Amino acid sequence: MSAPDLDVVANLNQVDLTLDVTTLLREGTASSHDQASNTDAAGWLTRGELDKDEYVRFLIILWHVYSNLEESLERHAAHPTLAPTYNPTLLFRTQALSSDIAHLLSTPESTWSEHPIAHSISSAPPAPLAQYLERIRVVGSSPDPSALLAHAYVRYLGDLSGGQIIRRHISKAYDLDTASGLGTQFYEFQKLGGGGVAGIGDMRHIKQWYRDGMNKGVGDNQHRKAILLSEARLAYQLNTALLGTLRAPSPSKTPDLPVEEAVHMDMKPGAHSKFTVAGVLSFMLAVGISHFVLVTGGFLGDAGLEKWDWAREWLGTVFGIPAAAA
Repeated sequence: MSAPDLDVVANLNQVDLTLDVTTLLREGTASSHDQASNTDAAGWLTRGELDKDEYVRFLIILWHVYSNLEESLERHAAHPTLAPTYNPTLLFRTQALSSDIAHLLSTPESTWSEHPIAHSISSAPPAPLAQYLERIRVVGSSPDPSALLAHAYVRYLGDLSGGQIIRRHISKAYDLDTASGLGTQFYEFQKLGGGGVAGIGDMRHIKQWYRDGMNKGVGDNQHRKAILLSEARLAYQLNTALLGTLRAPSPSKTPDLPVEEAVHMDMKPGAHSKFTVAGVLSFMLAVGISHFVLVTGGFLGDAGLEKWDWAREWLGTVFGIPAAAA
């Protein structure tokens, strides 16, 4: 894979390059986003179904990705395309991943790289990881490293979308203390400007700040927009390939109860229901959200949080739940 060049523009004939870059990437990567979101592996990961060792293995793979990406972003922090979104204190994930890996392996952070799981990855990286790291190296060492922004866009905005939902599933699956945040720091961001851990609303502000920075850095440069769209599509492909390295959960991690065993309801006229009204509404709510996720392809990527925001408004309308609670 060569560095981005002028040929990219010729391959994007039907793309409206007059759009601002964030709109262009959102619309131009929609199918790539859906493909990544609809894989079995994405479901195993976001539902907390992976075996613990396999989850740790995936975090170590991500550590290698972020370590290389963030090193390149730091090296080019003053580049006019990258500078407006450069905020390592707010965004960088390498340190958080290292902390989570050490906690999950019950080993000091200074020595987790010596663990057999980590050693197997560093000594013989999975092919998709090697390809991803090589792509970051090529882009980061090119005369114009602007395409790094596409990789940061796919990763960071994906992390900001639905991260707290995944965090709850991960905490439950691996018996982690949600109060301390140990083992789930990868999914935590600080509020824009500091002042504590960001909630869903705060993450929305961070995403908007990031989009504004992207638009400022790229401006009306259509050639650069074309390069970024092409690179973002490639970034989704590389991330989808990483998901493809995940091993299926053990059968005990994915119980498949028949519906009649999972829900028992007495439908005889005049019989007393075995469920409270709140319980029935909770069940309906869960079914509604599940249907929404299946139909729309989940909450991952830049388009993901917009879907989530829409879902919150829908929940408020249908169930009278305030947006802050949805």
